Amino acid sequence: MNNPILEILIKAPGILAGVTFHEFAHGLTAYLFGDKTPKKEGRLTLNPISHIDPIGLILLFFMNFGWARPIHTNPANFKNRKPAMLMVSLAGPIANLLVAIVSALVLKLLYMYNIRYDLLYQILLYGIYINIVLAIFNLIPIPPLDGSKILFNLIPPRTYFKIIQYEYILQVVLILLIFVGFIPMIINPIIMQIYNFLIKLGGF
Repeated sequence: MNNPILEILIKAPGILAGVTFHEFAHGLTAYLFGDKTPKKEGRLTLNPISHIDPIGLILLFFMNFGWARPIHTNPANFKNRKPAMLMVSLAGPIANLLVAIVSALVLKLLYMYNIRYDLLYQILLYGIYINIVLAIFNLIPIPPLDGSKILFNLIPPRTYFKIIQYEYILQVVLILLIFVGFIPMIINPIIMQIYNFLIKLGGF
């Protein structure tokens, strides 16, 4: 795409929706399980400004991966600690998949009613793609991604404490694996399978 302004216009709705609903879902789930920390910090909102991290946002626009401001939770406040932590971790990726599905359904409606507006189609198609990316990427079981928190809730505490000692090293490893292309090589086939399924659902 040669027009950077048009590219930003196409990407912005999907990225902002993805980041916002991902973090909001984490916060809302924590709140429903009894932790008021996200509400006290003003994170139970669908205002993207409350959730975006400038560097993470720029990377999302130009590299199709990035991050938002993480939601802070206090597990000591959870009514049922282990299931709560598991559901809070899953909530973000699930929210992204729901955004992708809703985008596909909107695409389907446009197609059914023969509404042909190419820019809107491109916005929806990218919205489907980037939200699948956010969902699958965050399920990788390496800190600080959601997948690591899911894994830590499924393994024995002794194993968890051994792994968490190397959290910062694992974060560096994650970044290196992304930049050398190993992570994209692993997750891209999964992303494209889901993407192709959803755009077929949308009539493409």
